[in-house]
Amino acid sequence: MSSSSGTAVTIDRDYFDTLVRRAQFNTESPKANGHLASVVISRAEYDNLVLLARQYGNLRQNLLRGGVGAETVDLLSQDDETIQGGTKTASPPKADPNEDGGARLYSSTPAPSGAYGQHKNTSHNSPHARYHERSACAVGDGDADEDEDDENAASEIDSPIEGPPGANYAKPQGQRQQYEQRCARTLQLSNLADGTTHADIVNAVRGGMLLDIFLRNHDRAVSVSFLNSEDAKKFYDHVRRHDLYIRNKRVEVKWNDRQFVLPGHVANKIGMGASRNLVIQGYDNRHTEDIIREDLDHIHNLVVVKVEFIGGNCYIGLNSVHNAISARQCMLSRLRYKGKKIGYDVDECAQPYPQPALKVRKEAPPPKKAFTAVPNRFQLLNLDDGGDNDVAAAFQAKTAMGITA
Repeated sequence: MSSSSGTAVTIDRDYFDTLVRRAQFNTESPKANGHLASVVISRAEYDNLVLLARQYGNLRQNLLRGGVGAETVDLLSQDDETIQGGTKTASPPKADPNEDGGARLYSSTPAPSGAYGQHKNTSHNSPHARYHERSACAVGDGDADEDEDDENAASEIDSPIEGPPGANYAKPQGQRQQYEQRCARTLQLSNLADGTTHADIVNAVRGGMLLDIFLRNHDRAVSVSFLNSEDAKKFYDHVRRHDLYIRNKRVEVKWNDRQFVLPGHVANKIGMGASRNLVIQGYDNRHTEDIIREDLDHIHNLVVVKVEFIGGNCYIGLNSVHNAISARQCMLSRLRYKGKKIGYDVDECAQPYPQPALKVRKEAPPPKKAFTAVPNRFQLLNLDDGGDNDVAAAFQAKTAMGITA
């Protein structure tokens, strides 16, 4: 029972104890239980954590691409107290950037250190540095303009499988072909004819997919980088045996002094089907050769080798794989190509070597035997003096010619 008199309120003891217990229950903070595998947080805090993880993944990826070492990035990711104290603590799981540029929320196999950003001793006046230069069509965070094929491929890798709450499971990643980062893959073709173009080089080189074609007209030389070192060696041996003619002129081949270094992100794109050629499926009248060349003209060191329109598709040949990646992302960001599927086309240089025409030796016909009459086997038994009669007749004819009647 309760009664009120003025400003005071009188309640029963039992009711008062109940109110106290409720107040203690609502104000006490929950005790941390170390045995729980999950933590309950609000939706706003979860979204904030996801955003921070994505930003960290993008920042880490761009730093690695820009040439900053993995150890430097790890050091900059630590707290000030840890850096000043000089003690290494157990670092939390790294936010491994996925194909779309974001950070994976599930653990995955960490990439080997130094996979990105190694730009020393690169070939062709540092082609990787040229790739990282910003252009007017620079892609935003996470490669937002990737088509749904790349998004589906990334989602299959990054999406978790079913499991109990708090379990850290991930689907096993598909095995992709591994490519050598540093190897002997670059050849130099010298003594080129005047006016040699990239198209002439593409039409002459066979035997393997190309990473980069760097033409130096003033030196009359070109550096050709293969994806696989074995293909480069086979091409070198083939040219040494059979010679190579470009524009009806014999060229010289040798190993280049500076070898092309394959960046990790380019190798990853190649594993997903990237090449130095693009194809626009279902082009329209807005996609002409002049417009395409103009749209790609601002990309540094990009050379449009050829543009062909075959069977409703537009095939674009470029001079390198990393330039093709930039060109594709740039085209996807333009309104002119909205709704068009832009993919990678096969490299014609990967075709096998043309087999030399075999000269068929025609067998000489057997010599014709002269026809000889069958001798008369009884000629020896002839007793007639036919020879003397012939001589006498001839003599008589000569003497008769001088006789006059």
